[in-house]
Amino acid sequence: MGKYDAIKMLELVKVEDPDSDGGLTMIFQENKTLKIKIVDGKLVADFV
Repeated sequence: MGKYDAIKMLELVKVEDPDSDGGLTMIFQENKTLKIKIVDGKLVADFV
């Protein structure tokens, strides 16, 4: 879970569902962005 320490305790500001890539984008305080999508049948989460 260390991967998600960057957004720990930050307020969720906006959710884009679906986003331009067909996935889900969650925007947190301090412009921290988490993109979630399905790639080859697996859930992939990336910070932008």
